[in-house]
Amino acid sequence: MSPSDRNPQYFCPLSDRFINLGEADLLIVSREAKKDLPKPGEAVAHANVVLRRAFEEEAGEVEDICRYFWDETEFNCFGQTFEIGACVNVLALAESEIAGMLSWKKMGSALIIVVLNVYPEFQGQGLGRLLMKEALEQARKQDCEVIKVATSNDDLPALAYYQKLGFCIEEVVSGILTKHHKAELPGFCGIPIRDEIRLTRPIRS
Repeated sequence: MSPSDRNPQYFCPLSDRFINLGEADLLIVSREAKKDLPKPGEAVAHANVVLRRAFEEEAGEVEDICRYFWDETEFNCFGQTFEIGACVNVLALAESEIAGMLSWKKMGSALIIVVLNVYPEFQGQGLGRLLMKEALEQARKQDCEVIKVATSNDDLPALAYYQKLGFCIEEVVSGILTKHHKAELPGFCGIPIRDEIRLTRPIRS
């Protein structure tokens, strides 16, 4: 599937519409100018947001989120294959509507974030940070020393997002995604998807 055929991943405030990977590009703006740009739909009050574990009967909805963003329900990262049904899946519900999801798996002393996605219409409202806060709380409860996440070399929004939240690049595995996809696929902003970038954040008590 080409980037132009993918589901919308982002909201473009300049054109006031949702866009997919094939349409996405970078534009540097000042923070002051950014404040005046429109948001994707009406903001949801955090009082109306609920985070909870996905029920067994919601396995279909969990898989739908994965397919919407990634076209798959098995994820290869950190040299492992994670099947989404074997992960702990936490849903973010905004006014009872599924807005995003966090999936994680404990491996040794690390909590691995397998999926962290928010639907485009709910982006920019802090739901991703709420899900990340949940991941950190679970890591502490599980007595983890670090929390880890992996992304691709093209995913500049994710790289910026995770580093703002205190993650540091630990390792770059060159060419592994080209090998996995058996092709060099175009990604965000037309950047070829080639490498897995692994990030780590220590857990502080």
